Amino acid sequence: AVVSTQSTGFNCIVFKKGSMLDPNIILDKSPGFCIKDVALNWHGTKMAVCSNNVVDVWTRNYEKQWVKEDSVIESDKSEIIQHLSWAHPEFGQVLCVSTLNTIAIWEYRSAENGGQWSSKGTISEPRHLVINDVKFSPSYSGMGRSRALDLAYCTDSGQLKVLRCKDSHLLKDWETVSELSYHKDAFTCLAWNVNSNTSMIAVGTMESSAKETRGEVRLFEFNEAKNEWVFKEVIAKTFNGIVHDIAFAPNPGRSFHTLAIASADLQIIEFKIAENGKVKFVRQDQNKVVAEQNKVEVWKLSWSTLGTTLCATGDDGLVKLWKNSNKWECTETIKWNGVPV
Repeated sequence: AVVSTQSTGFNCIVFKKGSMLDPNIILDKSPGFCIKDVALNWHGTKMAVCSNNVVDVWTRNYEKQWVKEDSVIESDKSEIIQHLSWAHPEFGQVLCVSTLNTIAIWEYRSAENGGQWSSKGTISEPRHLVINDVKFSPSYSGMGRSRALDLAYCTDSGQLKVLRCKDSHLLKDWETVSELSYHKDAFTCLAWNVNSNTSMIAVGTMESSAKETRGEVRLFEFNEAKNEWVFKEVIAKTFNGIVHDIAFAPNPGRSFHTLAIASADLQIIEFKIAENGKVKFVRQDQNKVVAEQNKVEVWKLSWSTLGTTLCATGDDGLVKLWKNSNKWECTETIKWNGVPV
């Protein structure tokens, strides 16, 4: 697990390895320094950390120590970086950096005297729109699941956009593959799910009224006959809170899909696409979360490589590891000196 902590006077990253906490990486000691996002690349050898308008990248060397790179990524000082996403390594060392209204594509090129991050282009939204989440696709997605560099992002005005890079070598020519709008709700987060049979994107929502705030998880699928992304159906609802995060479990060969949902509590659902194209929920009795361990707001989620262990953080400042044995139970709790994560 990779955990960012915030405390008066310093911010740091803590790693969990086995049953021990590795020595933390102190990033900064200034009170105004606040970590917004942390992202590991696909192989776990590089870590990007964004705070304010700067992204620092750390590399794990042969001695298994994390070393900060000299080259940094910076946005305009008036813009706060919110989200990070690494592209699949077959496209090189490519990092997506998102502020409230812009998405910048950066590439790292090695050189004899040290590497350098260079900006490859910017995707902008109007000032009245806020980008709530952005993620690169796996190495193949939609469009016949051809190997192409795709990027999806969602906004607070209920827009889901999927972009494709026409030339993955130059990383500058991006075209809009699909744009779906639902202005009634705000889209809060998204997750890709791509395998040999289908390409999906799940999107979390927020709908506020005078009486309550609730959310949904909407499933979008790439329709190969129409050659476009289409809305499938609502697959989950949260009646007492918005959807903060969603994450598909890696699928090494299961006949169904597993999705974790972070909201006022933790939900985990499993489903498959039936022959008639409808969503069919499976193993519902086995996917209940132990109620006594599920009483806090959940914010961020991450699955293990095989999709058997779920890592979740919440309002209690703890990192919880969940496993399924006929029901989802918290098997381990990670705390770092009482500092909220």
